[in-house]
Amino acid sequence: MSLLRKWIPAIGLLLFCFSLLACQTVQPAKTPLEMTPVSEPAVILGPGDVLDIKFFYAPELNENQAVRPDGKITLQLIGEVGVKGKTPEELRKELVTAYTGQLRNPEVAVIVRSLSNRKIYVGGDVIRPGVFDMPAPISALEAIMQAGGFDYRRAEVSNVVIIRHLDGKRYGCALDLTPALSGKEFKPFFLVPQDIVYVPRTKISQVGLWIDQYINQLVPRVGLAMSWPLGTGGSIGVIPPTTVISPP
Repeated sequence: MSLLRKWIPAIGLLLFCFSLLACQTVQPAKTPLEMTPVSEPAVILGPGDVLDIKFFYAPELNENQAVRPDGKITLQLIGEVGVKGKTPEELRKELVTAYTGQLRNPEVAVIVRSLSNRKIYVGGDVIRPGVFDMPAPISALEAIMQAGGFDYRRAEVSNVVIIRHLDGKRYGCALDLTPALSGKEFKPFFLVPQDIVYVPRTKISQVGLWIDQYINQLVPRVGLAMSWPLGTGGSIGVIPPTTVISPP
């Protein structure tokens, strides 16, 4: 029972990644350069985000609210307001318009206190696979270090897979992090929210095909490769379900 409890966080991470990937068509693998974001992605509000709504000339209307699961908040005088899918500036302008008939000076500030959707997922042969907050820009290597670093007994550091979701489609690329680990000059690959960083055990020659075979097609009958004990520095990975895993 204690061993099972140690497995639960890693199993949950893997199944969550599967849920993100299962319903999307696989796209041809891209190069790291093609997947590098041109600029910091816009902040898009959604359920679970915590907002401060500040009124410059009517502080009695100030609110601190978390966006509800239906993507809305409720404010005094105007009632329910849709927040999901908007940027803070778009919401601010909408509130100024909505309060124009209610207040003499409807000056409003929308302050984002926390964002629930700015997370990244790190799995495979790292020390502590898991879900991590992304309050600021972070590179793939920094994300792996946040997950405790590579499990050097098995990790293929020259072929780290990045899986990204854009406009309902999935893209993948492979990174060679060997130069960075050896102290050579290396241009960081920066992640965007909801990216999945997967450290495999063996080199992957065709990333798109690998994602399709080992993610989409194995979802109903996934095999889990685990090292023992997971809770104290093990790892989790995807393997063909016919493979037999035994504790060391």
